[in-house]
Amino acid sequence: MPMFKYSSRMLRTAIYMLAVTALSSCSWWAGDEAAVMDTVVVPKSIEVAWSTDVDGRKPADPLAYGQVALTGKGDTVRLVIGGRDGRAHVYDLSGHESFRIALSEASDSGAAALSSGLVVLGDTDAQLYAIDTQLGKIAWQFSLSSPLTGMPVAVDQDILVQCTDNRIYRMNADGKKVWSFSGQVGGLGLYLNTSPLVHNGRIYALLTTGDAVALDAKTGDLIWRKQLLLDTDAPDLADLKAPQAIPVWMPELTLGGNTGKNLVLFSFYQGEVFALDSNDGHALFSHVISFKSAPLVDGERLYAANSHGLFQAIERNTGVIFWQKKLTDAELVGPVMWHDSLWLADSQGSVFCLDQAGHMQASIKLPGSINRAPVVTPNGVLVHTSLGGLYLLH
Repeated sequence: MPMFKYSSRMLRTAIYMLAVTALSSCSWWAGDEAAVMDTVVVPKSIEVAWSTDVDGRKPADPLAYGQVALTGKGDTVRLVIGGRDGRAHVYDLSGHESFRIALSEASDSGAAALSSGLVVLGDTDAQLYAIDTQLGKIAWQFSLSSPLTGMPVAVDQDILVQCTDNRIYRMNADGKKVWSFSGQVGGLGLYLNTSPLVHNGRIYALLTTGDAVALDAKTGDLIWRKQLLLDTDAPDLADLKAPQAIPVWMPELTLGGNTGKNLVLFSFYQGEVFALDSNDGHALFSHVISFKSAPLVDGERLYAANSHGLFQAIERNTGVIFWQKKLTDAELVGPVMWHDSLWLADSQGSVFCLDQAGHMQASIKLPGSINRAPVVTPNGVLVHTSLGGLYLLH
């Protein structure tokens, strides 16, 4: 388990929150006025193309949270994921393991591919690695100020990482630090951290202190800062508000009669979503909603799955809900789009597939919980469960 620079009470609270489902119910743009669609089950099934045990967990071992990244094209596509076994695993699209590369400690981070073909991930010892998937070895290694449990983000030919102590690094393809930004340490955080957004030469990030920041992508200089939480401490679990979803940029969005343009959505788990002007950070509007992962923007539609099991399709420019469906009582992650269908999963191990009209096409129940959004591949959708199983579904 990674060591945070939090008090022991904060750390226990943050870790325990991973096992806690949503404690209150709320909806998205239209509140309780929008009708929830009846479930329509189409006679179709989700098939498991292959599965593998990434983490080699024993029954009492910590849960697994690594996320896979893809690199290469065609027959050279490789899947890379860090495991609780202290190794980076490289697979082909058929699920055959090409390499198993030793790390210093277990890995619970996401992974991201650089344009060079290297794949970057972190471990619980605050080490950052670039994996050469062709040679099956570590190309370079860098010591961070605290662990990475979120997703690395590619920016041009470099990589961007946000650590659990609110420090953000930009690293080049050779493993050299380009710059780092140090946010104030503090606030309660979930074990799985949020990640930055890169858009139009700027980096947008949400810190555990409740600060939303915009940085210059080239220099790391602070452009603006906006405090979104009045209180970052929580007397009990129901009051904990922490960032986990990645910020989302949108050219336009209407919410509750308010319209904003050129905005960034910053989301708090068990909290609110805030729309800030991307240029200067002033608040446009906010709404009470809980997200574990970012909504999906697809043209004029916004697909949003909240941590109370509600999935909605919204017209961005008007705020009109095309449809909504209560899929589960558990926390949803996703959606992603594969073969014109929407795929998402929940914290009880279920994976759902819906068409764009909101009709349920199929679902499947896997062992363990699913805490990160599914990953799209040419051959299907990948999910990694907390019990260490990596599944390719189609």
